[in-house]
Amino acid sequence: MPSKADTFSIRLPDAIKQQVDQIASDTRRSRSFIINEAVAKYVRDRAEIARELDEALQGAEAGEGHSGEQVFAFMDAWSAGEKPPLPAPDVKKKI
Repeated sequence: MPSKADTFSIRLPDAIKQQVDQIASDTRRSRSFIINEAVAKYVRDRAEIARELDEALQGAEAGEGHSGEQVFAFMDAWSAGEKPPLPAPDVKKKI
């Protein structure tokens, strides 16, 4: 059984509303479905970002991190259109 969903209204600029309506028409879905999917994706993405930031903070507090060289190499790969995996930290706390 589907969960209960509350109804609320939002204000969208005309250009965005037209794009939503076009996507709804193209996919034969309702405007509500398209907006619900978009909001759900945004919420998932924000939760993932928060989780990744928490992990990075825990690593930093433990004395782990990434060198400037590693960060710039990763950024260069992204700007070249590659999607490299996240590198393991190469800076460790000295004991």
